[in-house]
Amino acid sequence: MKHRNPLFPYVYRLGMPVFDRLFYRRYRREAMSHATGRLLMVGVGPGTDLLFVPDAVTSVAAVEPDAAMRRMAGALARRHGVDVDVVNGVGESIPFPDNSFDSVHVGLVLCSVDDVAATLNEIRRVLAPGGRLVVLEHVRGDGLMGRFQDLIAGPWSWLASGCEPNRRIVDAIAAAGFDVEGLRSIRRTLVPPPCTPHLLGAATIRR
Repeated sequence: MKHRNPLFPYVYRLGMPVFDRLFYRRYRREAMSHATGRLLMVGVGPGTDLLFVPDAVTSVAAVEPDAAMRRMAGALARRHGVDVDVVNGVGESIPFPDNSFDSVHVGLVLCSVDDVAATLNEIRRVLAPGGRLVVLEHVRGDGLMGRFQDLIAGPWSWLASGCEPNRRIVDAIAAAGFDVEGLRSIRRTLVPPPCTPHLLGAATIRR
């Protein structure tokens, strides 16, 4: 496992409400609107996305490797009456059987998993036929933004508990066998570099 900054969960919890008000709340809601049936949330963090679970979802499970984040997510779920099973685990080894879920959600998490390809392969494994990958991620930009992200990736990863801002997430999702036609790029946001632009939508397994 990569370096984990023990202060990061608390810094994240304090800072993220600002970005939620400016930007993320509406995009979290839009991304989550694609979730249906049995939902798994990979890297649920402090649980903010739980506030936007749509009526089409019938059950919610979540995987989160950080104990502090699991406590935050559990507390938020209890406060808002969300029934969710938050378990210890990582994206590269999801502790659920094959074909367990109709939707799998990744929200600002593929930047920090140890192995993006392995995580997406695990997501494919636990998705039932016809299931969908629900996505809200920040990704590597083009031109000067991309080069800046490449330059800062090392120190930023240390500061932000393993987050790598220059990952080519849409390419990784496509390489894992998903149809990415349902994903769209949001190039300009109020979130400052290096965590911009963003990718939002839903991807399905290619037949």
